[in-house]
Amino acid sequence: MFFSPAVNSLPRHIHIDYLPVRFLKQVGVSLWFHANARRIIERYRLDRVNIHAGPGGVLCVRRLPVPLIVTCHHTYLQQISHLRAQFWKAVFLPFEKRTYRLADRIVAVSQATKDALVERYGIAADKVTVIRNAVDTERFRPLGLAKERHCLLYLGRIDRRKGIDFLIRSMPRVRERIPDVQLLVGGKGSSLDKMKALVRRLRLESNVTFLGFVADDQLNALYNRAQCLVVPSVFEGFGITVIEALAAGTRVVGTDADGIREILQGGESGRLVPYGDRPALAEAIVAELLAPREAEALSDAYRVEKFRSGYLEALAG
Repeated sequence: MFFSPAVNSLPRHIHIDYLPVRFLKQVGVSLWFHANARRIIERYRLDRVNIHAGPGGVLCVRRLPVPLIVTCHHTYLQQISHLRAQFWKAVFLPFEKRTYRLADRIVAVSQATKDALVERYGIAADKVTVIRNAVDTERFRPLGLAKERHCLLYLGRIDRRKGIDFLIRSMPRVRERIPDVQLLVGGKGSSLDKMKALVRRLRLESNVTFLGFVADDQLNALYNRAQCLVVPSVFEGFGITVIEALAAGTRVVGTDADGIREILQGGESGRLVPYGDRPALAEAIVAELLAPREAEALSDAYRVEKFRSGYLEALAG
């Protein structure tokens, strides 16, 4: 069973109805966990507990009576080093470090995150297992449809961390080479109005379309429609849209960030560019659009079957 503040009808889900969660979010969930962990372990006869820690996750500062497995998507130190405006989150570092030290096992979703835990947090390497996020290849797959000519896709939050401004500011260089280029932008976020204004200021209205929120059942069709997915993030602990696109047979241009780099290294399924280098991003996009091809087959490391077997082994160990 699992516990979260979300309201849903998933089987074995227990809703956390705790007032501080509404205002304090992660801190509120951590306070609830601190106050209730032993009670729920006894009530539900749990023989181990798995929490997701790090930015946006749960912090644990008390030793539990059962083994604790911690899943780390990325660390606060990784995030702060790339997003200077979030320096204030350093206040969570002592609690995050204690969480990892109390853990019996840690699952990191990338090698870069494991390296951060070992090198910057002093966690023993043999305590950390890398199990990469996975994609359901029954859901994300090539549909055998023709790609739309000169069509790019961005999917994600519309905010600075995701690099959407970097992408839009690079588009005039792309349009110089490919006048009919089309960028489809899927997602919502705090910077949506600013990005729409930026598109108007750069006179890209005929080249950029904002799709708004994209439902899950529409994602695979969008990946199949585009010649290339662009992931221009300042920082990514992993980058789930990268493997979704690759599973659908669509190549990716991404920034040389920790999680993205691990997936695209080697160049068989896409290209990496430094964050902020507009000429490099534009050149990579143009190269993909002028010589379109399908991505290589997705590595087994990113398939659901591999993920499930690895995670069950980690939980059992």
